[in-house]
Amino acid sequence: MNGLDEQRMQALLHSEVVQLQRKIWHDWHLKEKQFQPGDWALLYDSRYEDFKGKLRTRCLGPYTVEKCNNNGSVLIKTIDEEAIPMLVSGHRLKIYRKPLSKQEFIETLDKSVLVVEQAPISTPPTF
Repeated sequence: MNGLDEQRMQALLHSEVVQLQRKIWHDWHLKEKQFQPGDWALLYDSRYEDFKGKLRTRCLGPYTVEKCNNNGSVLIKTIDEEAIPMLVSGHRLKIYRKPLSKQEFIETLDKSVLVVEQAPISTPPTF
């Protein structure tokens, strides 16, 4: 009996250790969404939750973030002429990076080329 109780205790301790490891891994990989007024965001469309279409987009937008509330709700507006405001949960939003114009792309490309050209060339070590 004593050996069986010891095995049960070891199993319980092992399961607690595994649960703690999973919690640490999960918390480590969480990413907080911080929306600021003026950001662009995509809105998740829950109508496609059960639809398993491979090439269907599940996001609507982009929208402009107008106001962020303390309870996690976000006021968004469409980016067209109508600018219809909507209050949605922040969990349904995803940050959308604005596409670069051709001029902005060329400027960032020029900056990266300058950085590469100015980097010192390292020689491999000789033995």
